[in-house]
Amino acid sequence: MRSEASASVSWMLRFAISDLRSRLSVLKIFLACLILGVTLVAATASLYRVIEQSMLADTRALLGGDIELDSNEPLPDEVLDWIRSGGTLSLVRELDTMVSDASGNNFFRAEILIPDAGYPLYGELQLTPDQPRAQLTAQQDGFWGALIDPLLAERLGQSIGNDIQIGAARFRISGLIEAQPDRRLNANWRGLPIMISEEALQATELIRPGSRVDYEYRVQTDRDLDVWLAEFEQAFPEPRWDTTTFAERSERLAERLDQIATALILIAFTTLFIGGLGVANSIHAYLDEKLGTIATLQTLGLRRRPLVGIYLLQIGILGSIAGLVGGAIGLGLSTAALSLAGDAFAVADSSDLVSLWILPLLLSWLFAVLTAYVFALPALARALSASPAGLFRGSVQAASHEPRSWRIASYGLLVTYITTLLLWLPSSQLGFLFLLALVVLWGLLEALIKGLQFAARALENGGFAERNFARRLALANLHRPDSPLRATLLSLGTALTLVVACTLLVSTLLRALESTIPAEAPALILYDVLPDQVDTLEAGLESLDPASQTELLPLVRGRLSTINQQPIAEVLADNPRARREAMGDEYKLSYLSGNPEDLELIAGNWWTSPAPEGQPAFMAMEDREANQLGLSVGDQVAFLVEGQSIPAEIKALYRQKGLQTRFWFEGVMQDGALDELIGRYVGVVYQSDPAAKTSQQWLARNIPNVITLRTADWLETAGNLLGKAAAGLAAVALVSLTASLLVLSSVVSVSRRRQLYEANLLHVLGARHRAIRLAMLLETALLTFIATLFATALGALVALPLAATLLKLPAGDLWWLGALVAAAVSSLALLGGLIPTLRALRLNQALLLREG
Repeated sequence: MRSEASASVSWMLRFAISDLRSRLSVLKIFLACLILGVTLVAATASLYRVIEQSMLADTRALLGGDIELDSNEPLPDEVLDWIRSGGTLSLVRELDTMVSDASGNNFFRAEILIPDAGYPLYGELQLTPDQPRAQLTAQQDGFWGALIDPLLAERLGQSIGNDIQIGAARFRISGLIEAQPDRRLNANWRGLPIMISEEALQATELIRPGSRVDYEYRVQTDRDLDVWLAEFEQAFPEPRWDTTTFAERSERLAERLDQIATALILIAFTTLFIGGLGVANSIHAYLDEKLGTIATLQTLGLRRRPLVGIYLLQIGILGSIAGLVGGAIGLGLSTAALSLAGDAFAVADSSDLVSLWILPLLLSWLFAVLTAYVFALPALARALSASPAGLFRGSVQAASHEPRSWRIASYGLLVTYITTLLLWLPSSQLGFLFLLALVVLWGLLEALIKGLQFAARALENGGFAERNFARRLALANLHRPDSPLRATLLSLGTALTLVVACTLLVSTLLRALESTIPAEAPALILYDVLPDQVDTLEAGLESLDPASQTELLPLVRGRLSTINQQPIAEVLADNPRARREAMGDEYKLSYLSGNPEDLELIAGNWWTSPAPEGQPAFMAMEDREANQLGLSVGDQVAFLVEGQSIPAEIKALYRQKGLQTRFWFEGVMQDGALDELIGRYVGVVYQSDPAAKTSQQWLARNIPNVITLRTADWLETAGNLLGKAAAGLAAVALVSLTASLLVLSSVVSVSRRRQLYEANLLHVLGARHRAIRLAMLLETALLTFIATLFATALGALVALPLAATLLKLPAGDLWWLGALVAAAVSSLALLGGLIPTLRALRLNQALLLREG
């Protein structure tokens, strides 16, 4: 029995392959659609796995320890003694400053790191040359040694052995930081690291009363972290520092990575879904050609079970080929992307080959096969249900509906597909919301299609097309059972929606960078100006450029102590993590001073009067901070600043203005409320960019602790990042659009024979070719208009909330750009499918009618 079964399976497999080879050209679109979708799925999945493995493999090293205590002042001795009694302690001090080359012409922001001898607690600091850090940062030949980031050395145009200027001291580059275990992910944006010694820091003269220095204490302990935190909070119930464990950091990072990865993977699956429509159309065309073969095999006595097995094998073979090819291409693209990123996301262990590469490839194959079966099964069921008696009538027709058993199997396979997808997605919740939105949109789309078909039928039967043959034919082609309306909206409309959304988001960012920001932003931004430096700074900048205008704002950092007269420890007693974050987080406070950041008021009202004596001052709080704490207008809060309590009443809530925001104040108060506590200023300088370069050089030489940032440099960096993001969005949209065009070509290939037959039949009955061509052009124009309107509305519905919530930028007035792109793409796509049909009308009508 086994030999007979194996022989039967072998025969079915040989027949399936030979039958496929005879008409494989018909299934090229089948393969292409699946390959495109699977390529995106494999690329996004493998990139996510590599990045997740790289960033979460050892979060202790990324944080620097099991626990980190971040403070702006040294921790008390009793705290340090308590920590050392149950673990190992390491301190890294950090401060931001400007660094220049020996000539003093090039200035860049840098992050000065002064680690102690115990650094790093986890991971390995890799230096070039491979020598002890203390030796490389020591003073030699009158110069202090500095270890700098290779990218900073490249920007400065310097290398090992060259001199750089930091504050009042000159340093010699003694080595490069090749790998830093706790390197910040935003280092390229904030400032690249430079490591120096404790003695060298004193020589820079950057530390003055009021200077901002971050003290990062890293703790290594074998104890349970929850127990450690509980005992630590019990010993020191009112901390003046921010406490974070590696487990909390890992959880936050993993959650954010899961959200981003799920969004990208769902976009890839949208493309795979669009490709599935091409699979359905392509397999329908293929099976239409095989109806005679199927009927002949049944007439010759082939039983139904092996016949079904043969065509199920064919779909599985095609799905497997597409899955493996698309998966390999996707993995190749992700490998190329990782190689361009350098060692930023290096794979820690080659033993992870299975989870990082083989598993995404197998999953790509699985989803390719599932997609092939989900979209091909209905057409296969109708083809296999065709009556063999049609052979004797000269024509075999597929069944109008699939049998009930096939319909149940199709629904079961769809449920399996969705369940597998939800289980595999990093964030199942986002996946479920996406599928829910997809079901709602599908329902709306079906309602739209029904409405359009009803409108077309009403116009055809009304006076609009009463005496116009071309209009009547075009409208009839929209509401007939085999109308291309549904396929056009599902394939081209869905892809164009993604294109329109990407167009609106990218154009909004480009406009913000190229027009809004340069028109409103200052040429120079200043940080950490000390009170006794204000007069010198203003006078110096005015002497360099009398036309310049300098605006300085006070910056006071405080910690929230009470909410509505209740200590914050009591308010958040049920949420230990939120309590630690709120008590350890520093709020950047300033004055309203004419709304310097152009803040957007969302609740309450601004004020014009100064702070009253002996009463809580009015305060406006950032909406994000207020929402996290459940605060609203009218609530009272108090901040602890240098041991002094500052009460305030929340008078307004505001929203930061995205890219135009420079200082990101969490709160602004009435003028005068912070006068006795002002330790530093931030500010802006309005002048030309050439003057800003001169001012930046003067400040670096004369007031080296002041950190400066040229808007032109920031715009260049932001433009580069935007260019990469736009290229990624454009690549995804292009792949989706390509899949959509393939689907349209499959729709055209299925309906072209019918169109030609009917057109020539009408011509034989007396209709002129001109009227037939005009009807086809009208039908294409209507489809183009409907697809453009659909994609513009849905794309704007997706992009506008994202631009408003994530980017905080208006995009509503750019809808016309999305409509223009959608109209152009849909016109080219639909006309490209129509032109070959119009050319075919020139063939001999009798020949076309004889061939059916």
